[in-house]
Amino acid sequence: MRIFLEFSPERRDVERKRLQYAFALFCAVRGHQIAKRCDASAADVRITYSAATAAASPHPALRLANLYRARPLTQPAPAPKAFRRGPLTTVLFYEPAASQEPDWLAEIFEWVSCSDEYSIERRDSIGRIDFRDSYVGRYNLDLTVPYAGLAMQFLDHALHRCLGLMVDEGSRESGGHAHFVINTHDVDILPHGYFGSLYRLAKYALISLLKFNSPRTALRQAGQTLAMAIGGPNVLDQTPRVMNGEISAGVGASYFFIARHNHRRDGNYRVADIAVTQLMHAIEASGMEVALHGSYTSLDRPPGLAYELSLLQQANVRPRGNRQHWLRFTLDRLIPAVEQSGVLYDSSLGWDRLGFRAGACFAFPPYNFEREGPATFLEIPLVVMEIGLVTEDYREERWVDHVKQVLTNSRECGRGGISLLWHPTAFGGGQLPPEIERIFWELIERRHECNDTWVSAIDFVRMASSRYIEAGLLPSAYASDLRRTPQEVSAPALCDAQIFSHPVELPICGN
Repeated sequence: MRIFLEFSPERRDVERKRLQYAFALFCAVRGHQIAKRCDASAADVRITYSAATAAASPHPALRLANLYRARPLTQPAPAPKAFRRGPLTTVLFYEPAASQEPDWLAEIFEWVSCSDEYSIERRDSIGRIDFRDSYVGRYNLDLTVPYAGLAMQFLDHALHRCLGLMVDEGSRESGGHAHFVINTHDVDILPHGYFGSLYRLAKYALISLLKFNSPRTALRQAGQTLAMAIGGPNVLDQTPRVMNGEISAGVGASYFFIARHNHRRDGNYRVADIAVTQLMHAIEASGMEVALHGSYTSLDRPPGLAYELSLLQQANVRPRGNRQHWLRFTLDRLIPAVEQSGVLYDSSLGWDRLGFRAGACFAFPPYNFEREGPATFLEIPLVVMEIGLVTEDYREERWVDHVKQVLTNSRECGRGGISLLWHPTAFGGGQLPPEIERIFWELIERRHECNDTWVSAIDFVRMASSRYIEAGLLPSAYASDLRRTPQEVSAPALCDAQIFSHPVELPICGN
């Protein structure tokens, strides 16, 4: 579908830029083409904010309610209003009159830009925005609903009705596209000697007992600690087994490494150590990806993130993306730091629980309010972190159902481009219950039934970036060394990483 966007004459420039961003993102995610002003007459349909155009245009035109007004970033977003059309329900920032079509572009912008977060001053003990202070937390909304993706779905349906095409109002199908799941592992801890590993296993047992109230898990971990003490295996050394399992399954993965240790909450390893460097090289040699795990203090002062990227490069690896350790960031610091580092993507935007922080079940360039335009990198939202299953009040027998529900909601609203995070220490039962590992392998085993494509973050960038470039959201030179032809991008052969066919021998980082 070719779509032309038209503003009313009184629309302010800053509002045009923000709504144009939302429109371009809608087209990139939903697979539409943008008609420029010079060929507006050739558009299949136009989205307009002008009452005169909607009434007089000889071409199909969808008029949206002219509701969005730019506000200071210190001002919170309006309270949500319930909205229903057919069997589908959502919430709106801006409530239209009964006869008006909601301002779906404004809804998309409010969610994806996370503009409300800029108004939140309080920070938790780690230096982050507390989930309870977030828009979803304050108004007790369902975090597992991808509200931005749902707004795109409503807008797509409205355009189809405008063209006289049949629309199933209850449908949230993604149009048959493969749903991309970016498989990631944050390498926070590596085996660190005999006594170090014994200490950490004993610590995990205490955490399971006192924090997670799971005596059964704590008892199992205590048994693993005792077994290692008398010569048994180190169950914290899981990276080789995880990688080989992924290789055998034919899926890609991204492994995020901490490059600097300036805080007690940073990793227990140094990337300059020979064993760690060999591990990273082995990961890259297998076809997997090594990326940067921005340290606990990496955003405290510039150019911290860029410097840490250079430390990985000095170890002769090629990181192309980032995720912040402990998810310690605020957007006003994260966006300029990631842009300065020059990486192609970030995957920090999420909570340590299940759901969609920006309402987005798709990747997107974040909105840079400082220059009123899209950032120069892709944000791959983090929607499932395995620790969220344990820390939230979920019953163990329902853990897999909660993960599947998030993926189903993402799948029904678009092509995906969302990230799952399983730390290597989540495998083997050393840190978390064994059921956490079983969920991971079950999701991989059943991915084809769900039309899920599990890839590394950099492979997703390679396959999807052209959509965002064509929509004008990313620079034309973005990822130019990675991109393939459109035929290759859409080829089913790219859906699974067939190059991962043989197990690899990985170095052991400590005993």
